[in-house]
Amino acid sequence: MRPMVLSQIEVGNHWTAHIFGMSLYLDTVLSSLVAFAIVLGAGLYLRHVVTSGVPGRFQALIEMVWETVDDYVTRMIGPFAKWAVPLCTVLFFYILVSNWLELIPTGDRLTSATADVNDTAALAVIVIFMVHYTSIRQRGFGGYIKTNYLHPAGMPKAFYFLLAPINVISQISYPISLTLRLFGNMFAAALMLQIIALLPLYLSWAFNGVWKLFEGVFVDVIQAFIFALLTVIYLSMGTMEHHDEPAAEAATA
Repeated sequence: MRPMVLSQIEVGNHWTAHIFGMSLYLDTVLSSLVAFAIVLGAGLYLRHVVTSGVPGRFQALIEMVWETVDDYVTRMIGPFAKWAVPLCTVLFFYILVSNWLELIPTGDRLTSATADVNDTAALAVIVIFMVHYTSIRQRGFGGYIKTNYLHPAGMPKAFYFLLAPINVISQISYPISLTLRLFGNMFAAALMLQIIALLPLYLSWAFNGVWKLFEGVFVDVIQAFIFALLTVIYLSMGTMEHHDEPAAEAATA
């Protein structure tokens, strides 16, 4: 058995082009476009085959995900945020398809876009922008400040000024947490495939099959679900008033 050394594992290498002095990761761009095209194509196909009668398996699957997201959004945010249902549903399927692309052997030309921190950061920025936009639109600017930076409720007002910097740091941590949680898990999954590829052939095919099955069924699905769920939670935290907190905690229990 040949020894495995760290120098045999390539980390952070991309199919790169340079445009206007900037490095463009073509593998990430291509993978993102492929994932987007698959999700869009699935949506157009669903529109073509959807029926009010007995649904097919594909329609039943989509309806199950949609109803789950709709239930979370209604209970945790409120009926005014129905627009968040398609956002979270699309995020779930885009991330899931992106994760699954890593399992296809394409010679590193088609990788998991979510294994690139730039892709997960872009998704996190979209989510956090919608959180703050929705918070301001729903509560007004004064309510937005109170909900996101002057809490918890029930304390003397003087303490709010002491807690405000901590709450600001907390708000900054949300996009960083969203970015690194998804990126870290998917990067580790991609690294695991590279480690397995270094094993002798009589071992690598078995470990490769077992790992891909585990990753595809559990890791990829769970990470997509967690990202969508955190989107709903952050929207809930950004729009609820202080007297809504016990109800929100009961909804998440």
